Amino acid sequence: MTDSDRREAARDEVIVEREREFVDAEGTRWRVKETSFSHYDRRRGRSLIFWSDGAVRRVRSYPADWYELSENELVQLSWNI
Repeated sequence: MTDSDRREAARDEVIVEREREFVDAEGTRWRVKETSFSHYDRRRGRSLIFWSDGAVRRVRSYPADWYELSENELVQLSWNI
């Protein structure tokens, strides 16, 4: 691991990973969490992970204020895979 990789990993560790729960129109309970890409992923950045009992979705392009979106807006965002 290079010095640059170590600095980036340390920076990622101090970023707060927000998490939120919501229920969609069909009654499915979802959780969504903002997290850093895996260190094994050649891309760098953050993504939103949506998960329920029956599905998991990853969204790499999302607004900075995602945490304040309505439940309907979060459902729409979750399909931006």
